[in-house]
Amino acid sequence: MLIVIVINVVLNHAVSAETRSQIVLANSTNVDNLQHHRIWTLVTSAFVLDERVGVAAMIPLLLLLSLAEVLWGWRRLLVVFFLSNAVASCLVYGLLLVGVRDNWLGGAVTMASDVGTSYGSHAVGGALALTLPVRARRYLVPLAVLVVVVPLLNGGTFTDIGHLLAVLLGFVAGWQIRRRPLAGCRLRRDQAVAYSFADVTQARAALGTALRLHGHRQARLDDAVAACSDRAARIHVRETRDMSAIDGAVAGGAWGVVLGTFVGIPLIGLAIGAVTSAAAAHWHDAGLNDAAVERTVRALPTGRGALLLLADPAGKPTLTRALTRAGGTPVPS
Repeated sequence: MLIVIVINVVLNHAVSAETRSQIVLANSTNVDNLQHHRIWTLVTSAFVLDERVGVAAMIPLLLLLSLAEVLWGWRRLLVVFFLSNAVASCLVYGLLLVGVRDNWLGGAVTMASDVGTSYGSHAVGGALALTLPVRARRYLVPLAVLVVVVPLLNGGTFTDIGHLLAVLLGFVAGWQIRRRPLAGCRLRRDQAVAYSFADVTQARAALGTALRLHGHRQARLDDAVAACSDRAARIHVRETRDMSAIDGAVAGGAWGVVLGTFVGIPLIGLAIGAVTSAAAAHWHDAGLNDAAVERTVRALPTGRGALLLLADPAGKPTLTRALTRAGGTPVPS
């Protein structure tokens, strides 16, 4: 955020208007730049503003990013902000490319300036709306959609389409954060521990307790799985790190559209990346071994729930105390 302010103070006060326009165009994610493989603009465009914006106008963005950092951590904030900015820019580029080729749009749009933090901030806002508690989501998700749909109904521009795409990407990112809160966690040393509960409802509530301890750094987790078996001997699992085929398709599609932009086929890259990563995720087993989870659950009476953790041994006493109070019983290794 500080970098954005500094860059734009320099552009507003230290260079001429002509030089400023040249810098803006050189860092725009427009059709001309991306057709000529100026891929760096997918990153640099987020640091340049097209208009003179005062520091006070940046305060809402600063508050939004600060809240996201508190809830997710700085690494996830950067991924959501910059990856969504890049993916939204690539999708807009693909749509404009088709529009110009089929004469739906004039050729002037290929040189239009498209810079600023709006794609990234809309994505962060959409992700926040979906990761907050249910009561807040009921109001914030429709509000986030309304904010980007109304400009389109009033004859919006391609930038407004980008805002809509960014919010939708933010919803996907928020959904992923909720489903896989431990994605990307890596501990130098970890130990598998398991706890048995009266039913799967207790096990899932205990999973929330373990994740809160991890979030407050009272215990460090590498993976966490809540599971149970039903009367038909089927295993039901909720994982927090391992990717399903759907997770792989989402991640692969995002990177595929960015890499596809290198060769001018962002939409084809989206499809190839989604299919390839979905297949890889289906076969790759990260975190707790699926076979070990199944063995642990089958060793318990039918209907009981299990919570399995890969945790730092130093935090095991804290986890055991908290999960015992939640109705859990340690399961011998």
